[in-house]
Amino acid sequence: MWRNTARPVMVVFLDARACFPVLAFFMYWSWTTAKIAIFGTLFFGMISWLGLTLPSFARLLRRWINGSFRPAIPTWKRRRFA
Repeated sequence: MWRNTARPVMVVFLDARACFPVLAFFMYWSWTTAKIAIFGTLFFGMISWLGLTLPSFARLLRRWINGSFRPAIPTWKRRRFA
């Protein structure tokens, strides 16, 4: 019973977070929110198809932007050039 509690919540084949743009569309019907809902559902569907959740995708994106260099000394302890 407790085996699947750590898995992300899925609605059919999408992550449940993909329902938030659709909810925004149902709350306020307009072409703009329809486009946001379609784009959001496609985005979440794509990262779900890749096997990622939103937090893991954010970590992957952060690593891609910052690069793979991770210094051993924290930023506030590094000596600066005077």
